[in-house]
Formats: sequence, C-alpha cells, structure tokens
Amino acid sequence: MKIFKKIGLGILLLILLISVVSLFFSTQKEVSRSTVIHAPVEHVFNHVNAMENWKKWGGPWHEEGMDYTKVIKKTLGATAGVGSKLIYNQGKGDGSVEIIESDLNKRIKTLITFEDGGFANGNWLFNKDHNTTTVTWTVKVNLGYNPLKRIMGNLMMEGKVGSVFEKGLANLKKVSE
Repeated sequence: MKIFKKIGLGILLLILLISVVSLFFSTQKEVSRSTVIHAPVEHVFNHVNAMENWKKWGGPWHEEGMDYTKVIKKTLGATAGVGSKLIYNQGKGDGSVEIIESDLNKRIKTLITFEDGGFANGNWLFNKDHNTTTVTWTVKVNLGYNPLKRIMGNLMMEGKVGSVFEKGLANLKKVSE
C-alpha cells in the first residue's frame, strides 16, 4: 500500500511541476519564414491565392516520400481569393485551409482548422522589388491553457513548422521561377 501512495504522490508532484513550468510559456506561438523569388509578384501571388494551385507546389505537405497530391483531398468554394478552401488529410484526420482575406498581390490571410477543433491563423505577405518578390509565410497558433500543449508547442513549433514552411517556400519558388 505504501508503494501506491509513493507512486500517487510522485504523479501528483509531476503534474504540479508541469503546471508550474507551463506558466512560463506563452499561450500564443508564431512561426515565420521568408524567401526571395525571382518572378513578378502577380505570378507568385496567384500560386497561393487559389487553393487548387497548392497542388502544384505542395503547400505544407512535402515531407520526404509523401505524395501530397493524395494528402490534398479536395478544394471547395471560390476558385481563388476569399472562400477558396482546401481539405486535407495527413493521417491524423481531416483539416482545412481557407482564404479569409485577400489583398491583391500584397497579402493573404488564411484560417487553418484541425480535426481536434483547434485552429491557427496564417498570413502571407508579398513584397515586390523590380522583378523579384519577397514572400513571408507566417502562422500564429493559440496553444490554450493545457500545460503540455503550451510547453510542447513553444519548444517544438519553431523547428517543426519552420522546416515545413522552408520546404513549402522552396517548392513555391521552383514553380514560380
């Protein structure tokens, strides 16, 4: 019986420790990456502004050996701009990306939803300089108040999401140039 008390006390202390440590982490996490593409802003913008075009450059689904044409299940709504929506499945359930704001050749805002009910806000900025375009892709996630989610999100998102964005921007650069 003493062993169960010690195990119970250990679990309780671990939960308390995780809860206290999580207070030092933000509930919001933002990840951003940029690249310069040697193509007119109109051309680059159109690759992002129509969800059907994401199939050409893979969006964020281009992991080694992944066939992202199978991950992207369907596109819905408007063909481009506000209301253009993509439904995807990455093995953990369906999610979606929908354009909620589109400022021609300047900015696109997206709403990303996950099967578990979570969501993130995406933002694309397009800055032209002669015949090049600097593209910045950002996502901001509310990690909520779940202590483990806050700790893991703050420690791992930059590396995991950042590398996905880098690959996606490299693919966008290839199809745009």
